[in-house]
Amino acid sequence: MAERKYIIRVKGLLDQCWSEWFDGLTISHDVERGETLLAGPVADETALYSLLMKARNLCLTLISVEMVEESVPPHQSKEEDSNAK
Repeated sequence: MAERKYIIRVKGLLDQCWSEWFDGLTISHDVERGETLLAGPVADETALYSLLMKARNLCLTLISVEMVEESVPPHQSKEEDSNAK
């Protein structure tokens, strides 16, 4: 199974130093909403659940998990992309 790209959105602003702990996902922020976006390739569902457990262990509030296509930048979800059109 090929890797799929995901955006995991959590409440709060997570420091960039957590990127390695989240398996190298890119960390970006939606400062206006006070949210952190963790974006990048995830090997499979087991790896995805592992990432979600890490977020839970940090007591982060999960807002959304979205599988994205290559054309959507990591700082923008599909929903935001379609609203821009």
